[in-house]
Amino acid sequence: MNQILLIAWREYRQYVFSRGFLIFLFMFPLGFVAVSAAVGVAERTKPVRYFVVYDETGLYKDDILERIERRHLYTVIESLDAYFRISLPESGAELPAPFAPAQLDEKRLAAFKAAGGSSAAMAAAKPLLKPGAPDFAEPRLPYKLAGLPESARNAASLSEIEAALRPYLLEDRRIATPEGGRPLFAAILIPFDFGAAEDAGEAQYWSRHITDTELQSRISAALTDALKRAKYNEMGVADDAVKAIESVDAPVASFRPDKAPDEAELGLKDRIESSLPAAMTYMLLVIIFGVGNLLLTNTIEERSNKIVEILLSSVTANQLMMGKLLGIGAVGLTMPTIFIAGGIGISATIDTGGQESIAMTIVSALTSSNLLLVYLFYFFCAYLIFAMIFLAIGAISNSLQDAQSYMGPVMLLVFAPLPFMIMVFQEPNGVIATILTWIPIYTPYAVMMRAAADPPLWEIVGATALMLAFAIFLMRTMGRIFRQAILQASPPKMREVWRLAKKEAA
Repeated sequence: MNQILLIAWREYRQYVFSRGFLIFLFMFPLGFVAVSAAVGVAERTKPVRYFVVYDETGLYKDDILERIERRHLYTVIESLDAYFRISLPESGAELPAPFAPAQLDEKRLAAFKAAGGSSAAMAAAKPLLKPGAPDFAEPRLPYKLAGLPESARNAASLSEIEAALRPYLLEDRRIATPEGGRPLFAAILIPFDFGAAEDAGEAQYWSRHITDTELQSRISAALTDALKRAKYNEMGVADDAVKAIESVDAPVASFRPDKAPDEAELGLKDRIESSLPAAMTYMLLVIIFGVGNLLLTNTIEERSNKIVEILLSSVTANQLMMGKLLGIGAVGLTMPTIFIAGGIGISATIDTGGQESIAMTIVSALTSSNLLLVYLFYFFCAYLIFAMIFLAIGAISNSLQDAQSYMGPVMLLVFAPLPFMIMVFQEPNGVIATILTWIPIYTPYAVMMRAAADPPLWEIVGATALMLAFAIFLMRTMGRIFRQAILQASPPKMREVWRLAKKEAA
């Protein structure tokens, strides 16, 4: 046992205390902060996108502008709510009702706008802000209406205006705005016969930015609402009544039937608990593949450099194999442990205004359930299955080039369930989830994804027993290959591998 632990410590120390690993631990959170900052800067410096509207009916331009401004107001209120939750004590409970963080619906939107908007909200909150609270940065309006160029204003038809706007849409020319010449992002052309009838003309959306459909979606929604209101008016319903009807939002709360009535309403912790299995499954897959590659490259390096011969002069092949498994497995658990501990430490130093931070909510969800124990158990099971495969491949390869012929099928096995994981997440007790659960190499991932959905106990126990039996069989088979091939001068051919798997070393 001492020899196994010595080998394990050697493998662990070789990676965890290496310069590359320490640099990675330093660079990973730094990179995360840098990426987050870069995303924030990119969002703040994102250029305003200008569009033009040519409406032959003269009816719909105001509806389009109102829709864009209303969507922007939603964004402003959401940003203010997030700001107040951090910058005000007790989540801004002393603020007036339109400004205090609350459910965002049409009624609150109208009240917020009538009360003076974000400037009035900040004026009301200023005496209550915590000392040192940063200034609120209001999101910019992402889309603005520009005036039609002279050549387009004089057009007599849609085809003429399309020809006039084409140089601007292709950015060969720039549209005039109060800020100067700017690229034209999109043009909306509405014919005189546009409407809801089957033979009515279609509105046209012109833009070279075909992958960015946000503006198109907003314009489509604005035109749809306008046509609905026109239909209401045809049926004798007044505009005020239509607006009153459209402002109605059904209050719907979500509850869980597996909890007591006073604790059944879904909160942030419940939603995190339901999403954690998917995140942990992805982390499991990445770590298993990462440490498996460590085992493979380490074994190939020691074999090609004859280091393994020196090691086997002091320990047996079994002890070397078990030591490698333990050491690299510990490396696989070290990275998430450090990151989780660092996240807890950082979140503990951040004042969230009396509210539990997301990081602490995740920790609470992990510690209040058996999810962490389930993860650890299935991590070791998945690690044992794939680590033995990687060890065997390393033992029969003199170089990474030799290992490539075996790695293709292994990669296919590792990542084959990924396309089905979204199905398992959405329907954790469905047919796909059940099938994956009963395939031993995928049992750890399927069970992790289903952990929060209370799958049938007999199914989990039976599939786990089958997985353990398969892991033992694989360990014996791959162990034979490792023991017999690790000292061979030349790697065995493909047809000889099966013979090695069946024959016990002398």
